[in-house]
Amino acid sequence: MTVLYQKYRPKKFSEVFGQNNIKTTLQNEITHNRTSHAYLFCGPRAVGKTTLARILAKAINCQDRKKDDPEPCNKCESCLSIDEFRNLDVMEIDAASNTGVDNVRENIISISKIATPEKKYKVFIIDEVHMLSISAFNALLKTLEEPPSRVIFVLCTTEVHKLPLTIVSRCQRFDFKKISTNDMISKLETIIKSEKIEVDRDVLDLIALKSDGHLRDAESLLNQIISISDKKIDYKIASLVIPNSNMEDNIDFLKILAKKDSSSAIELINNIIDNGANLKLFVSDLIELIRKIILNKNNPSLSSKLGLDLSDKMEKRINDLTDSFDMAELISLTEDLLENLKNVDSSFIPQMPLEFSIIRFCGFKNKIEREVLPVEKKIEESITKTEETKEEKQEKIKEGLIKIDEFLNLWPEFLMKLKSHNHSLSFVMQSCKVDSLTGNKVCLIFKYKLHKDRLENPEMKKIIKQLLKEVYSHELDIEAIIDNNLKTSNNSNDNNMIDDLLKTFGGQLIN
Repeated sequence: MTVLYQKYRPKKFSEVFGQNNIKTTLQNEITHNRTSHAYLFCGPRAVGKTTLARILAKAINCQDRKKDDPEPCNKCESCLSIDEFRNLDVMEIDAASNTGVDNVRENIISISKIATPEKKYKVFIIDEVHMLSISAFNALLKTLEEPPSRVIFVLCTTEVHKLPLTIVSRCQRFDFKKISTNDMISKLETIIKSEKIEVDRDVLDLIALKSDGHLRDAESLLNQIISISDKKIDYKIASLVIPNSNMEDNIDFLKILAKKDSSSAIELINNIIDNGANLKLFVSDLIELIRKIILNKNNPSLSSKLGLDLSDKMEKRINDLTDSFDMAELISLTEDLLENLKNVDSSFIPQMPLEFSIIRFCGFKNKIEREVLPVEKKIEESITKTEETKEEKQEKIKEGLIKIDEFLNLWPEFLMKLKSHNHSLSFVMQSCKVDSLTGNKVCLIFKYKLHKDRLENPEMKKIIKQLLKEVYSHELDIEAIIDNNLKTSNNSNDNNMIDDLLKTFGGQLIN
């Protein structure tokens, strides 16, 4: 069977997907006869470095190339001989197999000095050039400094940092990028159209996602899938070759988290694991998706430039989720997930750290549904009673230190403001007791360490201090302590809920 990436390797600039800025520059140089004597093509593997080097070699040696047209004709003897690797003026050298100085002297320096026919160029394409030895680089440097007439070097590397700066500085450098998901899908669609095979768009999305920007990998995966069936290829057939993508599951998971539905989120995680998914990879992919949402919330252009490259379908799903989260809770969740990555391999129950993260993030949703609404009503009633004297009390606060009774009177208002910023954090704060107010330091008592830890998270603490200043017109600091014997109106239900969690997941509370 024909290997697709060889059969559909681009033979002219217009057939190359991606790397548009590099293509445009090379085409302009060819059109105006301003080509450099040495090029450095650097970037990830399988993104078109060697392909563009060959097209460049063909274009400058093409016998029938039209004036003002940078494209090689692909029909003349020169073009055909380069495509068939039998052109003596275009040499491809694998530096990984030929690292020594003798090879550079014999195969590059000595041959480059042989005169070429008029209107022809000798082109040396050196792949994985970073593998050359120091002595080989030193020998090559002299030729790059004083290149023979009508000789062009194209140095290709995946690890440009390993090249001596003296070499880099004598080349025109081009940095290749990974192929975008949309460009990759467009290339795959071109192939299946030419092969007259019907492939579902979901399969192409999966191939592009699994290839991670490496076009040759995508073409190889398509090759494997086509070898299974020469008819219509759907997701079920493709899954025989490519494992199911976590990304769709991750987006479903985030959609559930946005609703603060901890039960469904935990159920989804366990179903994924039962189906053989790699939990560590799932969490890693989840962190990448959350990062994309964070970048999107900060600046949409950052997300497109720096975020995970997804298909149009997945991009839309992520964009739809962006407004469902606030920045503080996303950052807190990401920090939690990064800790999870460290604990997956060492945990007795691998998914348990992630389950606890879900419960923390969702803010004990069942408890909120049972108890928070009545509490909110009491808070609103309290605010209504104190509304008439609010301005007067804040004026007093501005004049001097806050008294404990004045602080407590405005506490319900603070809780309401906090709820609008972070619902789960508001619930945590409702479970504490204001113990004392000394100077500008507020001491809060919590019954459980997990509540204290939540408060002491830097991002959470920042939100609280900001809202305290808005309500009390003072910079206030907070201190959290634990008292196992703390009695609050919600204590009995707290105990029942946490006891249920301990029975379900095992373990004990650390005070």
